[in-house]
Amino acid sequence: MKILLVVLLCVCLGPLIQAQDNPGFISIDCGADNATDSVIGLSYKTDEGFIHSGQKGQVAPEYNNQRNLQLRTLRSFPDGVRNCYTLRPNQSSSNRYLIRASFFYGNYDGLSQTPVFGLYIDVNYWTTVTWNDTFEEVVYTTSRDYVHVCLVKTGSGIPYISALELRTLDNSTYNTTFRALENIWRLNVGSSIRYRYPEDVYDRIWVPIEFDWNTINTTDVSTLRNRNDPYKVPAKVLMTAQEQSNSSFRDLGISWTSNTPSRKWYAFMHFAEVRVLPSARVRQFQVYVNGDISVANFTPQYLQPVTISTSSPFDGTNLSFSILSESNFSAFINAVEIFRAIDLPTSQTDLNNVNAINEIMSTYEVFEDVWQGDPCVPGNFTWRGLSCSTDDPPLITSLNMSSSGLKGTIATAFANLTALEILDLSFNQLNGSLPEFLAFLPKLRVLNLSNNNLSGTVPEALAKKNSTSNTFILRLDGNPKLNVTNSSTRENGGRKKTHNVLPATTTAVGFALLILMLI
Repeated sequence: MKILLVVLLCVCLGPLIQAQDNPGFISIDCGADNATDSVIGLSYKTDEGFIHSGQKGQVAPEYNNQRNLQLRTLRSFPDGVRNCYTLRPNQSSSNRYLIRASFFYGNYDGLSQTPVFGLYIDVNYWTTVTWNDTFEEVVYTTSRDYVHVCLVKTGSGIPYISALELRTLDNSTYNTTFRALENIWRLNVGSSIRYRYPEDVYDRIWVPIEFDWNTINTTDVSTLRNRNDPYKVPAKVLMTAQEQSNSSFRDLGISWTSNTPSRKWYAFMHFAEVRVLPSARVRQFQVYVNGDISVANFTPQYLQPVTISTSSPFDGTNLSFSILSESNFSAFINAVEIFRAIDLPTSQTDLNNVNAINEIMSTYEVFEDVWQGDPCVPGNFTWRGLSCSTDDPPLITSLNMSSSGLKGTIATAFANLTALEILDLSFNQLNGSLPEFLAFLPKLRVLNLSNNNLSGTVPEALAKKNSTSNTFILRLDGNPKLNVTNSSTRENGGRKKTHNVLPATTTAVGFALLILMLI
């Protein structure tokens, strides 16, 4: 989502600084090799360890002079509808992060046509990318120890991404009732310089803006740096501010327009008095949000940062600051951030199920392009071969990995898919013995292990379940080394046939039809 706001932008190159790895950062240069950005002093990793699909690309030669190293390369996704990056921060779940995705088209494909596509955070819609040179940013509180950032085709071109960054925030900052806040703008008021890392320890990007107001500033940056403020607004941002004209004492106001109406705005306003006030003189004003008083009788103190935030979402697009009658100085502001709350209506798949299917995928080295992101949701992106319940959270109820080239023994991770009703591992190269845990999957009614290299005997519990249950189907044919004399298997007609197996000529298609007949 884009906000129409007139700003004065100025990029400050600044001196080159030594690069480093920040333990709270994940910095990915998409489509590139490991590299160092000597301008901001951060090391960027290749994206190959974070995604297993897509194609590397480079912007057209005429765009190679991009100041930002990360914007010269990209990764595009011509295949599949959803392609997901997996970020695994060092911290555990329930932490707050700033996540920024950057996009610079640069006519990399020679088509001169900017794609339009969707961006998802985990399983929920984040925004639509429509511009050819932009970044999207969200403050996100995780529920897991990983985060998926997914690009989704919408029928208007091939999705692409230039850079992906994760920054760990203090959990006491940006507190709202929403887990996801989309940043609309972040303004450094009264400045002409754009700041980010290393000035900002969270690597927020502060866009300079100079309104038609008086600019005030201080040179005492060291004092501002030493303040114990969890928001850690850069001292170089707080050292400038703008105030009303002393001659008019008009109200100070900031308003904006949006092409996407929202009733869920949040504002975070940052103040630090930079003027040394004479004795017995004060600066006092009230803070209004959409015409309603948010803070009354606010008296900022010299070089002491204060962040005022809205306690609940508001539906207007106006902030104003009005002086009190006893104030000797006009209202001012140093910096402001505006966010839009993102609804997260869809729950991720049950964590035990996610861990199990990921372990299965790793064990058998299954890296299908469609096996990305959450396995079950959103429903139109459910992994191929899976069916899931409509529970909250969803559970995997059916898994078909027939003819998938699986080798080795039957992974113990299948035991954690406790909602499985159908498991088809036929026509693979699985070996070893049948694990007993298969008998104790409580909802399992169809188990197809035919045409593998299994050996040994059928576990007693599994044989008993097969011989006593009229709703359980077991397929073991096509395993010449497997002794099935203590088992019964199902015939095509649905009756039990003792001490025998189905003919090896029975195909996987025929078995699929049998499953449909029983559902």
